[in-house]
Amino acid sequence: MGAFTGKTVLILGGSRGIGAAIVRRFVTDGANVRFTYARSKDAAKRLAQETGATAVFTDSADRDAVIDVVRKAAHWISWW
Repeated sequence: MGAFTGKTVLILGGSRGIGAAIVRRFVTDGANVRFTYARSKDAAKRLAQETGATAVFTDSADRDAVIDVVRKAAHWISWW
């Protein structure tokens, strides 16, 4: 049982590089993970297939988009 089993995590900018490593780590530790991507749709799709995490299109440079995804995350958490 991982340290984050039963927890839900939202990672902004998780499709590549450090963000992807963070996604993998949280999944390994048992978390339900949703991560955002903006320009790396193919990388996001591969990471989601590899880890079972959920990719969500969101431009992290767009303040309103970030606010929207955080609001949605509150809804997702209530469903998980």
